[in-house]
Amino acid sequence: MATGYDEGPVEHGGTITGQVRVIGEIPALPPQPVFKQFDTCGTTITDERLVTGPNGAVRFAVVSLEGIKSGKPIAYEQPVKLDNEKCAFVPHVVSASLGQKLEIHNSDPFLHDAHAFLGSRTLFNVAIPKGRTATRSLVDAGLVHINCNVRHTWMHAYIFVADNPYHAVTDGAGQFRITDIPPGKYTLRVWHEMLGNSDREVTVEAGGSVAVDFELRATAAETP
Repeated sequence: MATGYDEGPVEHGGTITGQVRVIGEIPALPPQPVFKQFDTCGTTITDERLVTGPNGAVRFAVVSLEGIKSGKPIAYEQPVKLDNEKCAFVPHVVSASLGQKLEIHNSDPFLHDAHAFLGSRTLFNVAIPKGRTATRSLVDAGLVHINCNVRHTWMHAYIFVADNPYHAVTDGAGQFRITDIPPGKYTLRVWHEMLGNSDREVTVEAGGSVAVDFELRATAAETP
């Protein structure tokens, strides 16, 4: 699989750390109604399209280096994992590299389905019985949207698939960390499902660490 990315050891690699925050009035997202399997799922599900913490910290934002052509090897042996748990995809957003495996498990006591789209194109559509795991190879770069077709219309997740290993998803404190970066100048990009994109230019010194914070405006969020 040709990716245009050259893998090799990185000497004196640098690190980028930072935080993603939302500024402005944060829209309140009501819980999403559940239509079936109430014993397991409850009657509502938390809307995770915009999850924030103290001081506007944003969870589930993807931070990535754009256009990097060489660097540390991709961890092909480490699968990216997604679960169906209480009628929700867990976690809501994951990041991966081309060539990695995606393992989708079903922890619920009934059938789920994982229908993956890249734009309008179906990448795969697989039924996952209770307790089972489906494995698929990630061979297309881009933002992959996954939903469940078994009348669980509220279930959605995203997989950000890059052609390199320099990406991360922010945690509950809005923080991220990207390591072993070859020295150089790069474009660092953040993507969020509701808050959109933002780019920053960053210079990584040999063996150094640089902090880059992003502030995304709440006005970018589109609510139903």
